[in-house]
Amino acid sequence: MTDTQPPLPHACVEGEISLLDILVTLAESWKLLVFGPLLVGVLAGGLSFLWPNTYESVSIVRLNEEEAALIHAAPVLDLIIAKFDLVIDVNGSQEDARSGLKSKLAISIDKKTKLATLTAKASTPEQAQALGTVAIEAVLQELRVKGHEKEAVLNTIAINQHAISVAEDVLESVKKSIKRGAMADLQQESAIKNLTSLNAEIVSKTQANANLARSLEARGEEVYVQKASLPARRSAPKRSLAVIVAVLASGFALLLWVFVCQAWQQAMKESDSAEKIKHIKAALGMRVDV
Repeated sequence: MTDTQPPLPHACVEGEISLLDILVTLAESWKLLVFGPLLVGVLAGGLSFLWPNTYESVSIVRLNEEEAALIHAAPVLDLIIAKFDLVIDVNGSQEDARSGLKSKLAISIDKKTKLATLTAKASTPEQAQALGTVAIEAVLQELRVKGHEKEAVLNTIAINQHAISVAEDVLESVKKSIKRGAMADLQQESAIKNLTSLNAEIVSKTQANANLARSLEARGEEVYVQKASLPARRSAPKRSLAVIVAVLASGFALLLWVFVCQAWQQAMKESDSAEKIKHIKAALGMRVDV
């Protein structure tokens, strides 16, 4: 009595054939799959030398979030555009010059240190450094008190100064009265209290005027933690990354193309699939082989 081995299921046979077909397809097309991506990688590396270089200059300044956001405000951008005559590069369009400049200026706030970091991009290290420097200066200029706000500050300073003068006159008068001893004990005690109050008022008004005067001054060196750096290396293009991406993308595309072609050729050999392909060609208006 002989044992008969049952036939393998149809799915297993199909799976084995499909795997062999894949191996055959890869073996037949290995040159295309190997040398094709390599050629594309070489071309991508060569073309990357034609791409414009980009350098990044970094500045770190003491600005809060609202102040830092002014870097993309129209008044600040217009100051930078005027400084570098950027409208010439965009055929005189101020709006296009602003849009292009925004893409070259990126600013972020560190949540821990509360410091603002500005990254300025340009085609040369010197241009990147100059752009970063001028951008911070434009922001500081925009932060200066001006217009009606400046007038209000000046008026407040004048009012405070008048109050200081009056208080100083009264203070001097009270001091003279105390020295002459022309006051009763109760009056003298009240006068001493007035001296203390007047001195406190003079100090308060003087300090307020100092703060107001400081707000009218332009902020300068104290703002900088790090001035605009002179970049030593370009930030773009990253040629090695471009080559790797080109090799992987072209390899995947060629692999897909090889299997699509193989599947198409296999389908042409089968009667049912051939009929379907004819219908597809007819629907697309392609020539149908009889």
